Amino acid sequence: MMLGKTFKALAVLAAAGLFVAGLVVLGRQALAHLHTQERYLLPFADVTCVPPPHLKRPQFLDEVQYLSGMPETLHLLDDDLPRRLAEAFARHPWVQRVEKVVIGPGRRVEVRLVPREAVLGVRHAGKVRAVDRHGFLLRGDAKVERLPMYAGKARAPAGPAGTPWGDDAVEEAARRAAEKK
Repeated sequence: MMLGKTFKALAVLAAAGLFVAGLVVLGRQALAHLHTQERYLLPFADVTCVPPPHLKRPQFLDEVQYLSGMPETLHLLDDDLPRRLAEAFARHPWVQRVEKVVIGPGRRVEVRLVPREAVLGVRHAGKVRAVDRHGFLLRGDAKVERLPMYAGKARAPAGPAGTPWGDDAVEEAARRAAEKK
């Protein structure tokens, strides 16, 4: 008698476990199917953002996509999409930081950015390059005409645009120049 009750309890538990496992499998299949539905897809070029002041949005989005390796099409149901977009935009040399990524109704994706701003010109190897308030080297397309100039002799930049110049004196001068703005 006791063996019969134990067997029935195990059978009920096994059936419940199979039912839950079946629901999980069906849920995953349904989600995979939804990922292919056009209403849950968004071209990367349709991401809404305010680009850095001297760039047009299509050019900026092309650069972000190229630098980050993001796909042409975004899956709006991807739980990891906000993090992936934040990382992608943060890689762009003109982006100081990503404030927020909003996935909204109506296939709307908005990325809110804080762009880098040129505060100091630095002469090195016959060229003038701009740095932001933190001493990060900006791209060669940064306007340097109206910037104060670094008075010292700067070492070569330690890395590409979007990284610190790598010269403590240049970085300190950039912080001072930003305070005067």
